[in-house]
Amino acid sequence: MAITQTAPGKVLQPPVWCNELDTEEIPVDLPTTTGKRLIRVVLPATLAGDVLDITYKFGVTNDCGYNIGVGAHIWYYAYSDPNGWANRVRIDDMLTGENVTPDVHHLAMDVSFSWRVPTDWTAGRMVLALVVDAHSTAWKAGDILTVEPGYAQLRAHRWTDPVAA
Repeated sequence: MAITQTAPGKVLQPPVWCNELDTEEIPVDLPTTTGKRLIRVVLPATLAGDVLDITYKFGVTNDCGYNIGVGAHIWYYAYSDPNGWANRVRIDDMLTGENVTPDVHHLAMDVSFSWRVPTDWTAGRMVLALVVDAHSTAWKAGDILTVEPGYAQLRAHRWTDPVAA
């Protein structure tokens, strides 16, 4: 079910979703800018001003024995751009994070939010990517968080102009 209760003048389109992981391990390090792409979806033609209801969930396991900060955010880029991943833009409206301690051991994150496609978007099909970062001041080279199999999902409902529907 879509989370946007009203998008004046827009028509809800069927959801696009994926649960195929791009990676099963998130390396732990100190910087918060070294995230790994966990999962992605390709939307149909997307227009400036469309509203996206974005939902993601994933789980990680901490076997490292120390506290690890886990950050998650959504990036977007043009499907038609051969350098799309290099030209990605982070959606800053919704940054989420949580610490996974040795006592917690398994961290599950489940986030939903609405976002309006920027007015300068002209690229047509859009790719949304969930990026997850693991960081700690206690990190050691080679430490990882394991991504829980079968739990991750990225989903988007698109509200668009009736003419585009």
